[in-house]
Amino acid sequence: MQIQTIGVVGMLTLTLVATAILTTRQAPAQTASTDPVPGQLTIIGKDNKPGDLCPLEGTSVDAQISGMGARVTVTQTFVNPTKEAIEAVYTFPLPQDCAVDRMSMQIGNRIIEAEIKRREEARQIYEDAKNNGQVAALLDQERPNVFTQSVANIMPGAKVKIVISYAQLLKFEAGQFEFVFPMVVGPRYTANAPDPGKISPPIVPKGTRSGANIDLSIALDAGAPIQDMKSVLHKISVQRDNEGRAKIKLARADEIPNKDFILQYKISTDSIQDAFVTHMGEKGGFFTLMLMPPKVPVSSQITPREVVFVMDQSGSQMGFPIEKSKELTLKLIQTLRPGDTFNVMGFNTEVKMLWPVAKPLNNDTLAQAMEFVKGMQANGGTNLREGAIAALQGQNDPDRLRLVIFNTDGYVGDEALILDTIQKSRDRARMFTFGIGNGVNRYLIDQMAYEGKGDVEYVTLASDADSAVERFIKRTRTPVLTDVTATFTGIDVYDALPEAIPDVFSDKPVVITGRYRSPGKGKLVLSGKLGGQPWSREIDLDFPAQANAPALESLWARQRVGELVRKNFLAMAYPDANRVSNEDVIQTALEFGIMTEFTSLVAVEKKIVNIGGKQRTVAVPVEMTDGVSYEGIFGRDRQSVVAASPAYFGRGGGGALQGAVSNGAMVKRQIATYSAEKMRDSGLAEVNMTPAERKKYRYEARVDKSLRESTGKVEVEVWLNKADAKTMELLRKAGMKIDFTDEKFRVVMGTCDAKQLMELVQIESVERIKKISN
Repeated sequence: MQIQTIGVVGMLTLTLVATAILTTRQAPAQTASTDPVPGQLTIIGKDNKPGDLCPLEGTSVDAQISGMGARVTVTQTFVNPTKEAIEAVYTFPLPQDCAVDRMSMQIGNRIIEAEIKRREEARQIYEDAKNNGQVAALLDQERPNVFTQSVANIMPGAKVKIVISYAQLLKFEAGQFEFVFPMVVGPRYTANAPDPGKISPPIVPKGTRSGANIDLSIALDAGAPIQDMKSVLHKISVQRDNEGRAKIKLARADEIPNKDFILQYKISTDSIQDAFVTHMGEKGGFFTLMLMPPKVPVSSQITPREVVFVMDQSGSQMGFPIEKSKELTLKLIQTLRPGDTFNVMGFNTEVKMLWPVAKPLNNDTLAQAMEFVKGMQANGGTNLREGAIAALQGQNDPDRLRLVIFNTDGYVGDEALILDTIQKSRDRARMFTFGIGNGVNRYLIDQMAYEGKGDVEYVTLASDADSAVERFIKRTRTPVLTDVTATFTGIDVYDALPEAIPDVFSDKPVVITGRYRSPGKGKLVLSGKLGGQPWSREIDLDFPAQANAPALESLWARQRVGELVRKNFLAMAYPDANRVSNEDVIQTALEFGIMTEFTSLVAVEKKIVNIGGKQRTVAVPVEMTDGVSYEGIFGRDRQSVVAASPAYFGRGGGGALQGAVSNGAMVKRQIATYSAEKMRDSGLAEVNMTPAERKKYRYEARVDKSLRESTGKVEVEVWLNKADAKTMELLRKAGMKIDFTDEKFRVVMGTCDAKQLMELVQIESVERIKKISN
């Protein structure tokens, strides 16, 4: 079967071959795994002898790419090498724009298909099964690109496979296709996050690795001869079936999952124009239309501009990232035009502006800016929202267009608040984002550009900054298309997305997805401004009665959810206070079976395997993102220790406090206005407190709220900054019965009376006390 394409007079078209990516929605294939090296996370048993291992054995990724679509299957294999039942909890990334629509759990030869439920309902089903002793799996979405997989009642020696499937469209720009599979959740600065624990998995110590490997294979059907294929960050092996087909694999079987996999390729023709894919099923008709923009005329008009360069100089940028950001910014500054005004700013815990207001470009201001950039150092927290506010405020020159050039890795937890701020504060400005690093937060960086009405670029640590600068110059010289609208006639099209088509800055398609009630022929009129002049194009469309591409349903639903979220970012930032606002999101997700932050996939095995449901919860540690400094995240004294909580982010290189405040009075003011949890996560120092204030602060900031509300005997994890014999003795004297000790990760597990928590947390070595889930 051929996916239909639109033929435009005088233009060649690319015919896309329909494969399982868009035409079928069958159960994900079970991918055979090689023999991965077992994990290295040690769990100390009751006999205090090491030997137990990390429950995640490995991840296998199978991608089927055809034309501009992909269907990807991710298989996670969990094993239990311990002598007691365990629950595995794993935080991992998936692409920010994919539609996750299937999950299954395999135990031996048995396969249990997951069901989509409201998040609270799915959690209750999972917890009931967990307590009943049944094997169960729960997949939660924490962010569009961050997910949590929980697997309960993995018995000693048992193996459980979780198979996740998603659909997505590939990025296409300037004749080049790009497929990205993220492999690691980078460390997040969570001082402003509503849910820090959900997006901050533990990170393996410096010099070690989790041992959980990843293998990745791609079956590529490009529809035309493939040219100029490259993997940006990984070594690959390529087997060509013919000119237009290839099989791609990671070159090494034990590849460490610590950076994004990025595959880029071109095809032999540069005349790709338009593609039109349709589906007719029980829910009606769906379509996706990809339209290539016209060639933009060269503009002779010079628009007065105010350019603001923004650099993320937080702890996660320490080392290679900040140097790459400097390299990029220095080159971008040199592209300023005569008549431009500009400013440069950096942000970490605080915002640092070069000048109070933008200054005209001349030799003196250029030299000052270059020196300012060269002197930037990376340390402290990531108050990205404050950086965005500073960059957008004060747009009081109606004759100048403000361009905000924003470099960041996006390692924060308050994405919704940041996007809400940009959406409401953008005014006339345009924001262009540059993601700096090998495993950045693409969801936030993409959406910042979208809400900022600009465009996005990713610069890996190995990338050539010159090519990124060249693309930026082309994008900002003049947009290709602005004020774009799409009007359908002769056919009953509804729920077309996006509701507002963004301006087009480069040679990439305008993508419109929507629904139609009945077959027939119609027209699309695409209109806008080309080079500032009115422009329109009329296209004949044929919506068939029979077409099979069911993944279009998931892709449409995923974009519909995105549009609903954009209307109320605050509902995502404060979900408990905005349940009614999220009902449209939930109903769309339930109808189309896709993951959102309010719906989850849950699978339960009927057989009881663990009578009583007693088990130990084990969080799977993740690798430190390639190129990110341990010192920048944890500080010099913690860089070799697994991250017990996100509280450490911001202490690197001098600490968040040193950049934010300079005297005790400021600390006092912040203590008065911050909640205990927020103080803990922002790394505020315990200074200028009375002994009673300090005692209360340590208890509220470092003991989980659920523990503070407990009574009687409780099971706890105590995270330490040192686990020596003296500390162990102090813990015992304070009333703790120690069952497990891991000196490598500096964590102790045991029991105590809830009344003793106040004394336990006063021990100087204690940094966090968490409740152990049973």
